Amino acid sequence: MVALVAACGKKTDAPVAKKDAGVTNVVAAPIALPPLGVDKIFRFNFIWNEGANAYDKAIVAYKTKTWPQVRTACELAVAKDPFHLDARRLLAIALSQQGEHAAAVDHIVAAIAGDYWKYGPAFATDPELAAFRATPHGQAVTALATQIHDEYIKRTKTALWLIGRRSTFKWPAKDGVQPSSSRGELYAYDRDNHRYYRLTHTDHQVLGVMRGANEIAVLGFDKVDHPKGDAAAPLLARAWITVLDPIEWKQLGKRIELPSARAVAVGYGDGDQLIAGTAPAAGRWGLGDWTVSSVDKTTAKLVKISQPLPSPRLEATPDEGRVVHPAAIAGVQAAWNGDPATASTLKFGTSTAQVPETHAAAHDSVAVAPGGAHIAFATAVDPCAKDAVPSLYVADGKGALKHVLTERSRFATRWLDATTLAYEGGDGTLRLWDATTGREAMRLDDKAGIALDVLSLTSAPQCKQATTAVETSAGSDDVLPPESTTP
Repeated sequence: MVALVAACGKKTDAPVAKKDAGVTNVVAAPIALPPLGVDKIFRFNFIWNEGANAYDKAIVAYKTKTWPQVRTACELAVAKDPFHLDARRLLAIALSQQGEHAAAVDHIVAAIAGDYWKYGPAFATDPELAAFRATPHGQAVTALATQIHDEYIKRTKTALWLIGRRSTFKWPAKDGVQPSSSRGELYAYDRDNHRYYRLTHTDHQVLGVMRGANEIAVLGFDKVDHPKGDAAAPLLARAWITVLDPIEWKQLGKRIELPSARAVAVGYGDGDQLIAGTAPAAGRWGLGDWTVSSVDKTTAKLVKISQPLPSPRLEATPDEGRVVHPAAIAGVQAAWNGDPATASTLKFGTSTAQVPETHAAAHDSVAVAPGGAHIAFATAVDPCAKDAVPSLYVADGKGALKHVLTERSRFATRWLDATTLAYEGGDGTLRLWDATTGREAMRLDDKAGIALDVLSLTSAPQCKQATTAVETSAGSDDVLPPESTTP
């Protein structure tokens, strides 16, 4: 709560009215910076959690601007789910419309701090909060919003970027073309404060992210073509690409919609040229020929080109996704063979690492630490082999191997700095491993789904000889609501 004090600094004996819009010669004490972001990605499932029904009633009352009813319904929604940020924002509006500006502060601050890129910029322009912004309380919130903005930018730069789901993915209960989404968004995880800062706002449709030189290409979908039976392959009926500024997280140009396809790809060519690809299904697991297009980021038009897909690139189907690295990995010499490519020996710097166990390192699992002092790789195994499980290793500059983990995992990897390796575990976790201690330093757990660059239905590679059982949903969650029904 923001305290009001007299401009001269002396306490006044006169009571302060609830409706403080007309109070003069007062200033609001600065508001202390609250915890930013959320402690769990699941918090953003508030659109379906306990407070959802009450919030729906608040929206009905909001349409007629019946503020007492809006307030009552929002208070019930917040009581059931204090992390319902849409309800807290609308409650702040209802309170301010009734002149209770002091009471509105905590709720609008909770929304802005919890998800700045959704609620912060909107706070500065929302006409229904204009009277509130003119009050001392509103001016204090405006100052705090500026501080939160700067903190989000500063902390995001050094945070671990990841994709996480608000809830578990479920296939639609019906067959055919229909709404569906990954339920994922891009987040930045602050390792110092153990908080998640939401970066994208796509109605939880993010499938993967590819970084360009000065921008971010986000791949998502909002419709699938779910076949009847297990023999046919599900399709991405409407996938899309959105390009974002990775500082202010504003959309650059129009959203690019891709035609229905089994697989979609996105990457950057020379000069930060955005390139997209689509491929049809060839049986349950196979792919037909890729159609490659150059993307006009301003008009969202696709122009077919004859060049191959770039690498690195993001490839994804409704079942799984991966980052395809360049054939030649900078700083590594190896004789790569096969598809997917593997090698038995990895040379980096003056060191040579002999791949143990399967004697085959998976090409797309290889990551070289900044400075080249360490290299990470996973052993390649057949996902259909019941008794074969991949292992993750790190080799140092002398070629000495350190076993990190053996687990059914894709082992996507990313070095955060010269000694900190981030990798995907096979149990729905992201783990950080410290090369200086040779031990796990941190573990992020999100059973709904969490990944470094692209979400898959499962955390382990799929056997292409069998179907993957994924729960279907017969409830209203098949059709996702708009992310915010409040203007």
